Amino acid sequence: MRGTAILLFALLLPSCALFDNSDPREGAESVEACLARTASLKRDEVFDTIDEGDLWVPTFTYDVTKADFDTIKELSVTGADETAGTRLNLATNESSTARARFLAEPVDEKGAFFLAHDPALYRVRGEPLLLDEIIPAGCERQQDGMRLTKVEFARLEQTVEPTAEETTDTTSDNENDS
Repeated sequence: MRGTAILLFALLLPSCALFDNSDPREGAESVEACLARTASLKRDEVFDTIDEGDLWVPTFTYDVTKADFDTIKELSVTGADETAGTRLNLATNESSTARARFLAEPVDEKGAFFLAHDPALYRVRGEPLLLDEIIPAGCERQQDGMRLTKVEFARLEQTVEPTAEETTDTTSDNENDS
């Protein structure tokens, strides 16, 4: 009887994990754990050519559902768009459509939020980086309660420096007539 009870206990112990209602988005996540988790993310980008020195501009999307108020406040820099998700949700009256439109909207380095739904999202444009530095940079930006969920990136368009002929000051005849 004792052996049966011990065997039953040993078999039931692993199933206790089924009743564990802790959320993996809570707390801090190390950069290494983030890199391991994001390695399986699907990539939508299509690369025609990749030059080693090319810079890419990333857009990071984070799940901030479990982030505390102080973290959200810290992410909400002056000029950030705290109402982006709310406006889209009111316009469509459907959270899945609003979320899809939010994810399609361009963001700047100040970021934008999609709050009041699970998952609550924060999107922000990062600084231009080499291709192999983008995912680690996104993982390093995480704070407690944040999880990197999506990364999009586009090649930085190099601006052409004007030639000396284009920069010479030419005054029009109309300005000389006055």
